[in-house]
Amino acid sequence: MKTGSEAELFSSAFTFASIGMALVSTNGSWLKVNSALCKILGYTEAELMSKTFQDITHPDDLDEDLDRVQQMLDGYIDTYQMEKRYFHKDGHIIHVLLSVSLVHNEDGTPKFFISQLQDITRRKQLEEELTLFAKEDFLTKIANRRHFIDNATREMVRGKRFNEPQALLMIDIDYFKQVNDTYGHDVGDEALKAMADCCKEGLRAVDVLGRLGGEEFGVLLINTLPDLAHQVAERIRKDIEKMVVQTSKGPVSFTVSIGLTNFKGSSKTLEARMKLADKALYSAKKAGRNKVKIINDIADECVKTDNGDTPFECLTWKKEYECGNNTIDSQHRHLFNLANELLSAIITGLPDQEVEAMSKKLITHTIIHFRDEDAIYRQTEFPLADEHNKIHNSLIKEMREQIARFQEDNSTVNELFDFMTVKVVEDHMMNEDRKFFPYLPEHKKKPD
Repeated sequence: MKTGSEAELFSSAFTFASIGMALVSTNGSWLKVNSALCKILGYTEAELMSKTFQDITHPDDLDEDLDRVQQMLDGYIDTYQMEKRYFHKDGHIIHVLLSVSLVHNEDGTPKFFISQLQDITRRKQLEEELTLFAKEDFLTKIANRRHFIDNATREMVRGKRFNEPQALLMIDIDYFKQVNDTYGHDVGDEALKAMADCCKEGLRAVDVLGRLGGEEFGVLLINTLPDLAHQVAERIRKDIEKMVVQTSKGPVSFTVSIGLTNFKGSSKTLEARMKLADKALYSAKKAGRNKVKIINDIADECVKTDNGDTPFECLTWKKEYECGNNTIDSQHRHLFNLANELLSAIITGLPDQEVEAMSKKLITHTIIHFRDEDAIYRQTEFPLADEHNKIHNSLIKEMREQIARFQEDNSTVNELFDFMTVKVVEDHMMNEDRKFFPYLPEHKKKPD
C-alpha cells in the first residue's frame, strides 16, 4: 500500500508527466488519463473517459494489442512495449510507442493496467521518407535495383512454395545513347519516366517492376503462364512503340527490346534468372531490336501435382458441430471463418507478411475462445477440465512456435495452414471439445 505522501507523489507525476499516461481497466476502459494523453489524442478528458482504448485503436493493430493484454492477464508476460496507431479526434493517425504494465490486487488478481504513450508520429514520418528514398528510383518513382531484387526474390520464394509459373522480363530502350546525344539528358530523363509509366499501366499491382540501372528495367510477372507472359511482353513493346513523349525539344519516340524467361519452382536464384533474361534480351537486339525474345526454363522444373488441384480444403461448418451454447457455437463458427480467410490468403498468394498477420489474428481469437470455453466448462463441473485446460495451453504454445518457425522461414505456408486450421480449429473442436458437450445444459436439451 502506498503511504499518503507516496500516493501524492504518484498522482503528481501522473498528472504533470510530459508523456501520455493512463490507468486502464482490465476490460479496456480508461480509469484515469493525464493532460498529455488528451493533447496527443485531441480529446478532452471527459470525451476520452467515455471511450475504451479499442474504440480509438487502428484496427490493424488491435489484435496484436489484445493478444499482448491477454498474455499479461494469463501471466505469460509482466510488461510489454509496442508501436501502434491511434485515431486522433479529428481523424488522422497518431503513431505512439506504448509501454504497459499490470498492477495486481493483494490476492494476485489483475487490478488495472498502467499505460505510457509517447507520440512518435514525426519519427515514423521521417522513417517512411527514408525508407521510400532507399527503395525508390528518384527519377522514375518505381523500385530501384536493390528493392526490385528484394521484392522479386521474395516472390520467387513464394512462387516456389506453390509451384506457380512465373516470368522475368528484361526491358532495354533501343539506341538510348542516341536519344541523349540528340536531345540532351533532360529529354532522356523524360523518356525514362514515360517508359516507367507505360510499364506500370501494362502490369498488375502484384507484379514487380523496377529500374535496374540506366535504360534497363526488370519485371517479374507473378503466377503467369508462358503464353500470357509473352502477350504481356508484346503489349508493353507495342505500347512503347506507339508512345510519343512531348518534351521541351519536341516530340520524341523510341522502341524497346525485351528478353523473357519463363520458369516454375526450382532453387535457381534471381541472378541466374536475370542472366537468362539478359541472354534473351541480347538475342532481341541482335535480331534487329524492337522485338521480344524468349528463353523457357520450365521443362525440368515442374513439380507434379495430382490433377493440379490445391492441397488445401475449406473448412465447412455443419449443424452437427453445434453444442447448443451460444458463446461456444458462435466462437467456433468465427474461428472457422478466420481459418478460411487464412486459406484464401494463402491460395491467392498474398505476401508472407499478410499470411503471418492473419495467423496471429487467428491465434488471438483462439486464445479468447479458449479462455471463455475454460470458464464455461468449469461451471458445468466437467471432470476433465484441468486436462482440457492443459491441452489449450499446449496448443497456444505450439501456435506461437509455429508462427516463429514461419517467420524464420523454417516452415512452409502449407505446414502453417495445416497446424493453425486443421489441428487447432478442426481437430481440436471436433474431437476434444465434444467430450464436454454432454455436460452442457443447453446440449442436453437439444432434440435428438
